[in-house]
Amino acid sequence: MKKIISVLLFSVLFLCACKESKVNITPVTMGISFTAELTYYNECYEANVTVANNGETDMEITSPDTIKGLMFHFNGDSVTAEYSGLEYKADFKSLPEGVCCAKLYEILKDTFNEDTTVTLEGDSYYIVRDSENLSYKLYLGATGLPISAEEKSTGFTVNFKNVTILN
Repeated sequence: MKKIISVLLFSVLFLCACKESKVNITPVTMGISFTAELTYYNECYEANVTVANNGETDMEITSPDTIKGLMFHFNGDSVTAEYSGLEYKADFKSLPEGVCCAKLYEILKDTFNEDTTVTLEGDSYYIVRDSENLSYKLYLGATGLPISAEEKSTGFTVNFKNVTILN
């Protein structure tokens, strides 16, 4: 009897082991606002971010003080930067590599696709993209709201704080 119980217990534990599986969670990366704590190439930034239902994204740098007030407006493949009354419009792809807000927008924009797959491993829900152009891991809550993202090759990380769904 002890052997049967041991075998059954072992089987249950084996079947319940943490393993990667696809889940039916929809990432909520549009129609939200949040504070982003960004680290990129060992520099730290903070920005207030609003992502409209159509994907248009506004980011205002709130820290560090040297660039506080710098605004970015992303719309598809175009971006507008505003600072101290100056405005610069550019194609998104022409931005230099070190623009952390552009990296965040690139990740968010990638998740707007309908074919985005959310994976569950242990207690973590995430999206992984590993392509020639883009490589990241975006962690989500059970509701689909973003928690954090990272791109290991550049050291880019973002923590999503005070995420709110827009009306």
